[in-house]
Amino acid sequence: MKTISIQGLIHAVEQGRYAPWLRMAAVSVVVLTLALVYLFVKFKGFAEPDAMDQGQIARAIASGEGFSTDYIRPLALWQLGVSGRELPTKNFPDFVHQPLSPILNAIPLWLTKDNWKIEPLELIYAGDRVIAATSILLFLASVVVWYFIGVRLFDRKIALLGITGTLLCDLLWQFSLSGLPHMLMLLFFSLACAFTLRAEAAFQNAVPRSFAINLLLAAAFLGFMTQCHGLGLWIFLGWVAYCAWRFRFSWQVVLMAVALFFVIQVPWAVRNYQVSGNPLGLSAYTLLWPDDKSNSVMMRTTEPSFRAQFSSLKAKIRHGVIEQMANAAPFLGLNVAAMAFFVSLLHSFKRDLAARFRWCVLSMWLFTVMGMVLFGVRGSPVSMNQLHVLFIPVMSFFGFAFLLVLWGRLGLNEVFLRRTFVGLILFLGAIPMIFTMFFSADARIQWPPYVPPFIAVFSDWFEEDEVMCSDMPWAVAWYANRKCLLLPTTPRILSRISDYHVLGAPISGLYLTPITGNAPLMTGVYKGEYKEWAGLIIRPPVTTGFMLPVSIPLPVEGECIIFTDRDRWSQARDR
Repeated sequence: MKTISIQGLIHAVEQGRYAPWLRMAAVSVVVLTLALVYLFVKFKGFAEPDAMDQGQIARAIASGEGFSTDYIRPLALWQLGVSGRELPTKNFPDFVHQPLSPILNAIPLWLTKDNWKIEPLELIYAGDRVIAATSILLFLASVVVWYFIGVRLFDRKIALLGITGTLLCDLLWQFSLSGLPHMLMLLFFSLACAFTLRAEAAFQNAVPRSFAINLLLAAAFLGFMTQCHGLGLWIFLGWVAYCAWRFRFSWQVVLMAVALFFVIQVPWAVRNYQVSGNPLGLSAYTLLWPDDKSNSVMMRTTEPSFRAQFSSLKAKIRHGVIEQMANAAPFLGLNVAAMAFFVSLLHSFKRDLAARFRWCVLSMWLFTVMGMVLFGVRGSPVSMNQLHVLFIPVMSFFGFAFLLVLWGRLGLNEVFLRRTFVGLILFLGAIPMIFTMFFSADARIQWPPYVPPFIAVFSDWFEEDEVMCSDMPWAVAWYANRKCLLLPTTPRILSRISDYHVLGAPISGLYLTPITGNAPLMTGVYKGEYKEWAGLIIRPPVTTGFMLPVSIPLPVEGECIIFTDRDRWSQARDR
């Protein structure tokens, strides 16, 4: 019988055959712990309207209602009218969002359909947590792909440093919790970069068949990414610009890749045209409005005027450029290595693959910035149109490689000093995470303006076939599962929609929240976009002559208010 000595066992654990598995297990435990802390301790529910909007679409898909929405925009009613489409009174089609993220989220939602209704004391909606958990899994899957990309670009050491910095980037975790489609986009983007690198290697080694296959696969994954968010088109345009320069002698393959990308877009464009008369749905109109505030006005009107908006495009571009320059570091998660990518462009890397691919990354990033300038980012690091976050992992590889080259030129070869330098870079990038973990506010919900159980009560006050109106209909549709119209620009439009039963029933309730209540009094309410609703926004409200005469203040501290056709809360309480 073979005897294993203590010394031999220790050697096997530290340096022998068990060492890689133990290190992998230790890293997995740390990452899993980090994920659980974010998901169950730091998660406060969704804060982004687009996340709730896509969530309620995913739930509709899981319910068998198709790609439909309970969040009704007045502009959507106008679009259906001018295109001659019939206004549906049930299963209103959504033609704002791309399909892949809601379709994917429909799977975990269907598996947890017993938890769709919010309980009175349930501060965090189960649907929020399920979608966030799915996004975290997508994030971790993309990290695995990025690791192999780092190995191919540089070596195992740079790859490990890059993904460590990625896992310590708080912004990526915040996007994982946001409910936005970015983590699915990140996975598709990582696969597109991986196959682009394989195509690069095949092209360099003159293997035309492998080159064509890998380039087509890269284009396909960029196509799938764009089916998560329309701004992915700008990343693809940057990729095409690089390929047209790098593979100009194989232009037929590049054209095939471009054709494949657009073939992937065709089915959804056809569907949008069939349901709305516009292959781009409502997303095309957002280009014409100068900022997020006006974008809200655009979606709230049934009588849009486009001519005046073209004149403001120049101001929008100027504002967008300033926004991108002022927020470059926050948009990259304050990741030092990722920000060092731009300086690394001045360095001549010895590895040909890395030296060439950085120009591909730069081209994709520049075109993406152009798209964000045109469509706006709202100034928040976590928002629907913020796509810098997708570039953090790949930029980190180049940044770390460059910074280590600079360190090597100092001639300080001591292992301790080198590790201290690397640790300092990782620490600086992890500062936002440290603040999130140990110094963040203790609030358990996204208030203002969201308190899920207080919104979910509308599912008891209003029947399924009734229609509500609100300044945050995305939250009513998601948490209360009730059809809700975005607050129109004027009460006259609301009355017309209600009187003619445009949505299949009269408007039975109007829910106003801090979105309008906390708007600037003069510039937002009395003279701004909510001026027609000033009488209902002020406290106490002026309801004389209003179509919904009964009202009651709602939590928190009366900052929300519901106007209805009759007393609905007393009846619900009696039941």
